[in-house]
Amino acid sequence: MENALRANPLDLREQYERQIKESQEAYGEAMLELRVRKKLQSLLGEDEK
Repeated sequence: MENALRANPLDLREQYERQIKESQEAYGEAMLELRVRKKLQSLLGEDEK
């Protein structure tokens, strides 16, 4: 707790912004992977179950 009070607010902001960016990138990659899998299933003629 004491360290949090000493932390520079700008450093914390940069840290949180970096975490948000990484999370958004991971989400985008996951969505792209889902689209690719669905496209592959349709090309292979497999129906969703």
